[in-house]
Amino acid sequence: MDIGICTFVLLLLMASSSRSQSVVLDVTKHATISVGEITEALIATWKEACASTSSSKILIPKGTYKLKQVNLRGPCNAPIEIQVDGTIEAPADLTQLDGKYQWIIFGYFDFFTLSGVGTFDGLGEVAWKQNGCGKNKNCNMLSMNFGFYFLNNSIIKGITSKDSKYFHVNVFGCKNLTFMDFSATAPATSPNSLTPMEFTSENQHNEFLH
Repeated sequence: MDIGICTFVLLLLMASSSRSQSVVLDVTKHATISVGEITEALIATWKEACASTSSSKILIPKGTYKLKQVNLRGPCNAPIEIQVDGTIEAPADLTQLDGKYQWIIFGYFDFFTLSGVGTFDGLGEVAWKQNGCGKNKNCNMLSMNFGFYFLNNSIIKGITSKDSKYFHVNVFGCKNLTFMDFSATAPATSPNSLTPMEFTSENQHNEFLH
């Protein structure tokens, strides 16, 4: 084949590969970021990624960050990955969760990935002392770390859920949702140590892989 044609084909392939790569959005570099607090920055970055017609990766790098209750929903225009390599801490004060049953909610879109080596710390030990649900079945329900609703063809991999105030995860209405190398940790005295995950109705073909 002619060298000029080979070079042209190679350039086309490189351009195509470049377009297919995800745009990386670093939460810590967003204009709304506060010192150690990423709630507004994450919501703003999510909206930007959701509106994009190209796939996006939202990056939360190494470090420790505070995050209030958030509900990140679709539908979105293209696949989104959130890569968490740091530690994200829930509000210790129960009133800051606004009575929500999940601290972080992802819902209503396709081709979502939550990845990384990071930890989502629910600060459960503080809440258990305030609430006493380990001994009182009539207490107000504490929040879970995650709620996954109506996600299709999505993956949760590599992350750790630590000391959730109640169950670690609720999965509802999802199809082809895969958990891969997902860890849930809590002391034996916690109210969630025996049942870390709650799968409710209307789920199809979901997997948990170690």
